Amino acid sequence: MKNMFRSFLRSEEGFILSTEAVLIGTITVLGLIVGLAEIRNNVVQELGDYSQAVAQLSQDYSFSSVSDTNVPSAIFSYGSVFSDTIDTQSAVATDANGITVTTAPANDSE
Repeated sequence: MKNMFRSFLRSEEGFILSTEAVLIGTITVLGLIVGLAEIRNNVVQELGDYSQAVAQLSQDYSFSSVSDTNVPSAIFSYGSVFSDTIDTQSAVATDANGITVTTAPANDSE
């Protein structure tokens, strides 16, 4: 038993693998954080689009009838339409979660 414990302490076979596991784990966690933050931003954007669509809903209708003087009349109520547009960022500056992104003007003289 003593010899097995000594050989375990002197062995360095698993050192590289544990370092690789730490690096892979760190990169994985960083990737998950960035990915989940991007998913959060896109879900919030789509929920904003959905709320705008619901805000523009209208319960319009139409009903045709005949008046007392036998002149046809109609009551109109028009439907609602929502068209989703591509969400674009301005080229000059964009505020996203408190981060301002600015772009430098293109220098074509080179």
